[in-house]
Amino acid sequence: RFVANRVEEFVFNDDLKGVKDPDYEEAENVWARGQHLEAVQLLRDFYKRNPSEVYAALRIAEIYETNLHNYLAAALEYEEILKRKLPAERWGWAAIHLANLYTGKLDKPAQATAILHRIVNEYGQTAAAKKARERLGLPEPVDPELAEAPAPAPAAPPPEEPPSNLPPGFCRK
Repeated sequence: RFVANRVEEFVFNDDLKGVKDPDYEEAENVWARGQHLEAVQLLRDFYKRNPSEVYAALRIAEIYETNLHNYLAAALEYEEILKRKLPAERWGWAAIHLANLYTGKLDKPAQATAILHRIVNEYGQTAAAKKARERLGLPEPVDPELAEAPAPAPAAPPPEEPPSNLPPGFCRK
């Protein structure tokens, strides 16, 4: 119970809003003021102090891509992120972002194809893998249990009833 209460206090404040790190918030405020390079530096410092907070690295890549239009730097950031052990969905979507950079602004379709194949091969059950299969033109995998099940036999037509002497709209019990 003690640990549960401590975790709850750590995650939520009195308003039940998530508690955010003030250093990360400062970086976001600097970004909001249009000082993108300074925000990247603050986020980099934050990430060095908190290496498990991968969202900071993702935010750096996003700033490079959307605000600074430095697509090569964004791709390098995503490549570093993909070296980390991440949850499958998060890894997959970071890889999709990298593939988008490769196919779009960086004009490196071979590298994009390689990363899409890696998503399909290593994280085949994720939503990102479904997206990668669509981009590669690969079919969705067939579930072996569904493939082995025999097709249901067509339903037999209902037996014909003898003509009725009842008025229209009425039927026998």
